[in-house]
Amino acid sequence: MFGQILEQVSRRFGLDPDQAKRLMGLLVAQVFNPKQGGPAGFIQSFRNQGLGDLIDSWLGPGPNQPITPAQLEGVLGSDTLSSFSNRLGLPAATVGTAAAAMLPDAIDELSEHGDLPVAASPLSQKLEHWFGGIGMGLDEFGQWAAASAVGAAGVAAAAPLRPDPPAVEPARSRSRAHHLLPWLLIGGVIAAAVLLPRGCHGERTGVTEAPTAAVNGDAATQALDQLISRDFTADDLVHALNLMVVHFDTDSARISAQSDAILAKAAVAMKKSPAGTRIEIGGHTDNSGDAAANLKLSQDRADAVKQRLIEQGVDASILTSVGHGQDQPVADNATDEGRARNRRIEFSVVK
Repeated sequence: MFGQILEQVSRRFGLDPDQAKRLMGLLVAQVFNPKQGGPAGFIQSFRNQGLGDLIDSWLGPGPNQPITPAQLEGVLGSDTLSSFSNRLGLPAATVGTAAAAMLPDAIDELSEHGDLPVAASPLSQKLEHWFGGIGMGLDEFGQWAAASAVGAAGVAAAAPLRPDPPAVEPARSRSRAHHLLPWLLIGGVIAAAVLLPRGCHGERTGVTEAPTAAVNGDAATQALDQLISRDFTADDLVHALNLMVVHFDTDSARISAQSDAILAKAAVAMKKSPAGTRIEIGGHTDNSGDAAANLKLSQDRADAVKQRLIEQGVDASILTSVGHGQDQPVADNATDEGRARNRRIEFSVVK
């Protein structure tokens, strides 16, 4: 469910997969935190900061508008982000930038028909799959739940992350308080994954600080900047292009707004490519669903990237686009992480 988002954020900001998953869990827990008004309160907090159009783009069909770390801090509060930083053992700048990068797509994944989930949604099973399976020792997160929910789950009391918020109006008619109880329990499962050690996987490795370069810009941006400033070969270009992560709306060939900047930079580099360079844009999917549909989706996505680059001034004659569907995996489709790696755009030199 969140595999592709986690992989992209891990690569961009130098997080290990466990750190990325725990950060995602902390963000999702904020969405369902009843002390902040649950999903309705979470949405309202964006409107209170003048960011209603931004969150509406995540809840609706998109494209998802990006949020800056400063805007995210204005919504969640500096204390909350500092708490995330302390729990993950990561610099505050890394946490703020990575959280801002993952939140739009995370809300997009969670939303249903322009709203955050309601009690009847099957999404609860997906969240249990992602964050569950490690017991119900909820500890400090448990106090976020209403008293009845805490009693049912057998959770010890602890302080919430932030002070009680002012009352808010419901942001969507379907985000009512009586819909939230099942989601509070799901939130507890999320917190368990965030707060408890992974005993079944052995001792965790030490936390290392992300490189400054990972905070200030991803590897693809740096590699493309270096190409633009010097002469390079077609192979150099492809190497840099394959560091990019191109975001699409879920089950769609529509390129997300968060990929606009990196594709524009890629176009600048491609326009300086050596004479005779020809680049294939390959679309790939995981093996979920129908193979024929996956083949079409992969072709549509490759075509969309080609068209975007042409719009940015790249000569159409040097580009080809091919959809490979699910037939060329680079990872195990039996895991969420593997499927996320297999959903990709891959560039190659046409010899």
